[in-house]
Amino acid sequence: MGINATAVDHVVMAVNDLDAAIETYENNFGLKMSERHPNPGGFEAAIFPLGDSFLELVTPSDDNERNPVRMQLERKGEGPFILSLAVADLDAAVADLRAKDITVTDPAGDEHKISFVSPKASHGLRLQLIQR
Repeated sequence: MGINATAVDHVVMAVNDLDAAIETYENNFGLKMSERHPNPGGFEAAIFPLGDSFLELVTPSDDNERNPVRMQLERKGEGPFILSLAVADLDAAVADLRAKDITVTDPAGDEHKISFVSPKASHGLRLQLIQR
């Protein structure tokens, strides 16, 4: 059955210095930032559109030691943080994964629904499923 992923929705990279990372991706790779915004989850984000997908650079914006972006940076350094896969039916995808005894969060969100798959089920990758 599977989750019926339809596309890579976006990739999130954890960075120590958002200004420096923005400069790197603009100057070295010719990407153009479309927006920069704070996130209530305790991080600041910069968005770079890539066709139907986008690259999101994130850095912690609070002092919370349990901030997941901060924890990623402390444990693994800068690099890939989340791979977000688009799915047509998030509830069905979650049910499919749970039927395989895979831990996945309940779908949540207003504008779009998201769930996170346990990194133990994806070889250490923070995998997000999103239905827009």
